[in-house]
Amino acid sequence: MASSDISNVVLLCIVNIIFMVAGSFLNSVVIISIRRSRQLRKKLCYFIILVLSFFDFAVVSITHPLLITSTIYYSLDEISKTREDITGSVSFLLCGFSMTALLTLNIERFLALTYPYLHERSVTKAKLVCLQSFFVIVIIGMWPLSFVNTKTLLAVQIFIVVFMSLLFSLLSCGNYRMFKIAKSKSADKRVSPSAATSGSKIRRKRIVISFKNISTCFLVVGCFFFCSCPRIIYSTLLFSTQMSPYDRQELLILKLWSTTFVSINSTVNCLIFFWRNSILRREGMKLIDGFRRRLFN
Repeated sequence: MASSDISNVVLLCIVNIIFMVAGSFLNSVVIISIRRSRQLRKKLCYFIILVLSFFDFAVVSITHPLLITSTIYYSLDEISKTREDITGSVSFLLCGFSMTALLTLNIERFLALTYPYLHERSVTKAKLVCLQSFFVIVIIGMWPLSFVNTKTLLAVQIFIVVFMSLLFSLLSCGNYRMFKIAKSKSADKRVSPSAATSGSKIRRKRIVISFKNISTCFLVVGCFFFCSCPRIIYSTLLFSTQMSPYDRQELLILKLWSTTFVSINSTVNCLIFFWRNSILRREGMKLIDGFRRRLFN
């Protein structure tokens, strides 16, 4: 094995181990914090964040170990198409669940800002669960596409590139429109402190919170696109070369890296939520501090 391959293998293992540990810990903190806090549980956006964190926890706790195993076997020149197909199909399924939860979160935020009356009267946890369940069924229906053979390789890679591009375009357009609406509402509701009533203060506070939620969604979508770029590049490369990843080792190592980056997004989501949300960050710090005290006292 060449020195560059050895460096890639070592770096892949280190990166996957780091994000497996960090992602499992951070997603656990998010899940427990939301479940423990009555203030967070009663809000729909945090409910979807909870669902997203469940899927993200599954990604980091299952996909990263599979990638570490595949990398080790690659370093030993014991490449098994069956084992690689299992790793690819499991990551396809779990990352797909995470992507659709992100889509559900953006839909909920879009309705809350664009159609606030409809959102308040009609959007419930049960309906959001139904929507997410529909997306999960769609991903399960697409699951056979992850078992790629030589004959269907070209069509599958075209589908992946188109699907990822379409999903990102929808998320970007929706977030841009939400950003513009939140900014315009913030300007319309701006009043002087002397003229501000209790009601106007409450409305302004709600607008500020909505604006922060929109900007958080924008960051999450941006990181999703950044982490998905290697996968899009990998699929485009397979499309252009019309080769299987088992025909060249360079393609297989690129496949491992692209899947690693997609999985890293599940850890980055937590970091963004903690950074942008003071309530969630405060609850998380309480949880971590309590765990530290029980551990060292």
